[in-house]
Amino acid sequence: MPHPESGGVAQLRGELSDLLSLPLEESDYALALSELGMEVDPPAPFGPGAWLSELVSQLRTAG
Repeated sequence: MPHPESGGVAQLRGELSDLLSLPLEESDYALALSELGMEVDPPAPFGPGAWLSELVSQLRTAG
């Protein structure tokens, strides 16, 4: 039986991957995080883009 959140995880992973494929600056990633409602700073040592990349990587192993 599939995990009930597996579709949501796959969708989030896809959305973040699409965002990362755009030619954006770090400030643009910070704005995107804000627009998504993520009102926290990325954990050290990550900038917004690196944090998004790390999230996608972790979602690949989780999903």
